[in-house]
Amino acid sequence: MSKNKSKLYHKNINGFYITWGIFFILYQILSSAFMSMPLLLGFFFCYMFVLLMQHQSSLYELDFRWYFCLFYLLLIDITHNFYIFTSWIAFVVFFYFCADWLRTNFKVGKLIPALFVCCAYILVYLIDGLLAYIDNADLKFFSKEYFYYMLIESLLATLFFKDEIR
Repeated sequence: MSKNKSKLYHKNINGFYITWGIFFILYQILSSAFMSMPLLLGFFFCYMFVLLMQHQSSLYELDFRWYFCLFYLLLIDITHNFYIFTSWIAFVVFFYFCADWLRTNFKVGKLIPALFVCCAYILVYLIDGLLAYIDNADLKFFSKEYFYYMLIESLLATLFFKDEIR
């Protein structure tokens, strides 16, 4: 397969991505209505990290999956009453300051995705708290539900990303 055809094939949006995109949007709507469902915040941090690692190693352009992840994080901010773009700022801080440090300093191998999930939740909470402080608003408390969400998402991220994040 020639280089141009390979690049075109990589950029295609197929029904699989559209189906999963619709599923995650419906999931986010349901999770905002019924607060007993995980946000999938850390899971998407892990997925975006994997996409950026693939982008750096293969030099493919970022595609629909990347932009859907950004949209999904924005949807989390809106539906769960975080300050807008909090998760984007948290991901930038996570990717440039935390991810490589966690990968190099913790030698737990297949549990790195679980650490990524915990780091994602902590960063979003801290950045949202900082923005609330700047806005002179009430600070949100890190409730026990978020610990359950972190646990569930850590299990999911470990299952899905144990071979891709080392």
